[in-house]
Amino acid sequence: MSISPLTFTGISQYSTDFQTILTRAVQIANIPVQQLQNKDSDVLQRKTLLGGLSSSVSGLSDALGALGKIGAGQALAASSSDSTLVAVSNTSATNAASYTIDSITSAASAASERTTAGFANSASTPVSSSGTVDLVVGSTHHQFTLTNNSLVGIRDWINSLGAGVSASILTTNAGNYLSVNANATGAATLQLNDNPTGTPTNLLTSANQGTNAVFKLNGIDISQAGNVVNSVIPGVTFSILKASTSPVTLTLASDPSQLSSALQTFVSAYNTAHDSVGAQIGAGAGLLSGDTVVTQLSDQLRQIASYRTNTGLVRNLADLGVEFDTNGKASFNASTFNALPSNAIADALTFLGSATSGLGKYSGSLAQFSDPISGLIVTEQQGLDRTDKSLQTQIAALNDRITVMQNSLAARLHAADALLGTLASQQQQLTASLQGLNLTLYGKNPSAV
Repeated sequence: MSISPLTFTGISQYSTDFQTILTRAVQIANIPVQQLQNKDSDVLQRKTLLGGLSSSVSGLSDALGALGKIGAGQALAASSSDSTLVAVSNTSATNAASYTIDSITSAASAASERTTAGFANSASTPVSSSGTVDLVVGSTHHQFTLTNNSLVGIRDWINSLGAGVSASILTTNAGNYLSVNANATGAATLQLNDNPTGTPTNLLTSANQGTNAVFKLNGIDISQAGNVVNSVIPGVTFSILKASTSPVTLTLASDPSQLSSALQTFVSAYNTAHDSVGAQIGAGAGLLSGDTVVTQLSDQLRQIASYRTNTGLVRNLADLGVEFDTNGKASFNASTFNALPSNAIADALTFLGSATSGLGKYSGSLAQFSDPISGLIVTEQQGLDRTDKSLQTQIAALNDRITVMQNSLAARLHAADALLGTLASQQQQLTASLQGLNLTLYGKNPSAV
């Protein structure tokens, strides 16, 4: 920010002239400040433009990374022949395959029990005949002598244990019941035994002790506590939903729609990066014209658009329906893609490659520019930050000097103004004295003749 001239207030007839002198001096002194501010404004605009460039390049890098991931994973999608019985998803599988769940004996459920009898008052009716109870969860025993022998006392004691179960009180017309529920699914012993040191009596029903997920996969019997199965088939997670005697087929197969969707995303990201880079090239280029990063990115875009292989049915992007116009903008021709024969999908996936091969390798090349920690763009932005800081320091120093100069000049002008004011006053007094003397000596004022 430039220093504004002080307002000069004087007493002499030359005050306006002194204001002009002060204003002009400050304006001249502000010229190098304005030059530095203009330069700093350009620096900050360059940083902003680089930020936009980084964002568009990062988007293209992500799109290429997604294509490489699809290529490496063979665009596999998991499907279930009956999703009401088994839900399935591909997490990291890389090979097409098919699996059969021959039958499902049970889905996993959590143990849930209640007391065999209801009690009249939750807070006062005794529950235990001995005053000592033993909660059994699986193979673990939690024995306790009750200080509050009631449903409320037992409920609060169970909930304080952290034993993997929770207790609540059910209020019905037939009385109040203690409900005890396991926090996790799976078959488990769940008992609440009264008089555990004598003749134990289970206060809970044994109606629902929980169940494991029990099923047969490709003829192999499997039982586990949870319904989510992620350790049986490599790269596949499936969930058992309910029991059934009907077989369910889980299939891993290439899904062309994944590739089609990813190509459309790539086209959009490419065009955004193309526009962002192109705006800094040519006659209408902005402040990044000639920047090394822009030049290198332009070359990267050309390499991506012209990438090709020499084997297979898919050798370039045009074979996949990605077309480029005379301005270098991309578009996706769905008709070309949909016309690909089924045996061309494998070649398409090979063309895409992975994170380090094929078209997908350019994701890493672009990340070298857009990485927010060590990328070339952020490195240049950091250099601009240092330049901005240096310019701001110079501007502050010049403003301090202008302030000192202005205050000093204003002080001298005020002194001159005061002196001129005094001289003017003295001149008026002397003129009046002379006029009085003339009147005394000559009886008239000579100037009036």
